Amino acid sequence: MRTPGFGWRIAVSIAVFFGWLIFLIIWLFFYASDYSVFQNIAMILVSIIAGIGILAGTWVTWGLRFAKHFDHNVPKMHKPKWPSVLSGIAGVGWLIFIVIWLFFYADDFTGYQNLAIVIVSIMVLAGISTAAWASWGTRFSWKR
Repeated sequence: MRTPGFGWRIAVSIAVFFGWLIFLIIWLFFYASDYSVFQNIAMILVSIIAGIGILAGTWVTWGLRFAKHFDHNVPKMHKPKWPSVLSGIAGVGWLIFIVIWLFFYADDFTGYQNLAIVIVSIMVLAGISTAAWASWGTRFSWKR
């Protein structure tokens, strides 16, 4: 089955990948020495997030439009909305926190302390997502 709009999305995906590599090389060669290690990590994370955002925006419309054509023998189940939204918001919030932390605050701490901050922030993210999904999971029965 041919799906319209597939070709340009592949071209955009390839362009985003090579554009990111070019950005990374230019950043590391010309600008990275002006910033600390943590600020450079933050910039690389921001560039990855931007690339993923562009790719998501490119592919989501195609996926939503053609998902029904590829939905073969998949059992239907209740799809939760608010746990997904809450987990997504928590994930984006975590990424924003990490970028801000690395860029502005990480230099004041040791590498081990920064690692501890990242681990604690992941634990908070996991706790929020677990709480959101646990309430949905207790209402869902896997039996048919």
